[in-house]
Amino acid sequence: MEEGRPSDARREDEGTQEIRPEEGAEGTPVHEAVVNSRGLSWPDCRNTRDLGGLPARSGLTRKGVLVRSDNVAALTSAGRQAMVDYGITTVIDLRTEAEVNGAPGPPFSTFQSTSPVPTTNEGDGAALIRLHLPLIDDATAPVLNASPAMQDRYLLMVDRRQAAIGAIFEAIASAEGPVLFHCFAGKDRTGIVAAIMLSVAGVDPEAIGEDYAETDVQLASRYEEWLATAAPDRVELMRDELRCPPEWMLNTLDHLKRKWGGVEGYLEAAGLDSSAISRLQSKLSS
Repeated sequence: MEEGRPSDARREDEGTQEIRPEEGAEGTPVHEAVVNSRGLSWPDCRNTRDLGGLPARSGLTRKGVLVRSDNVAALTSAGRQAMVDYGITTVIDLRTEAEVNGAPGPPFSTFQSTSPVPTTNEGDGAALIRLHLPLIDDATAPVLNASPAMQDRYLLMVDRRQAAIGAIFEAIASAEGPVLFHCFAGKDRTGIVAAIMLSVAGVDPEAIGEDYAETDVQLASRYEEWLATAAPDRVELMRDELRCPPEWMLNTLDHLKRKWGGVEGYLEAAGLDSSAISRLQSKLSS
């Protein structure tokens, strides 16, 4: 099983719903769903939420700045409009080259790997910087899949793909507007990026674990779909792989603390300078 993606998973189009944006931090449009929950009910997405509203050293993290999501490559026009209404200006795709080639999606899903400049999507008129920055590459995926425990895969990802993770956070630090990052399910790769980002912002560890575990809630129906199509001898293994116990992500952060002194030390070793780390810290500061 590739990280975050059951091999026999199928994507189905979902119905659309009305999008009614409202104003958030510094005038940033914020979907009304975040009033009571950080989950965002965007058409075509099942695991999308704002990283704002979490307890941190400086108060609650800011809403309308960073969004984590499952795959947005197959968004319909309604889904793209929801993203536009929210104010997203940069989309970072963490999927592998093979995943992108296999499901490139509509015009929204064209990518620039270097020297990104704003481009206009057909049909919605929105200028978006779109980056393909794989957290794992096609050569690393078999190594991860060979490890039977998801916890071990997380540690392999942060150890083996440190430079790639550094590039992802450099892009987040450099972005001038709200950023959305995603993989396939928005669970493992996206979860690691979210946890590191929240830790940089000084979010309470318990809240970081709860954010990770929220995927179990948002993807509950999708899990059942995947399990229903799995080979009988793989159901229990897949069920375990799909879980999101908070300790898996908290253990990963503890690993970074033991090995690099914390997330800041990890990102410095990944190539970020103090200015970039300061920009990351200020992104979510209230």
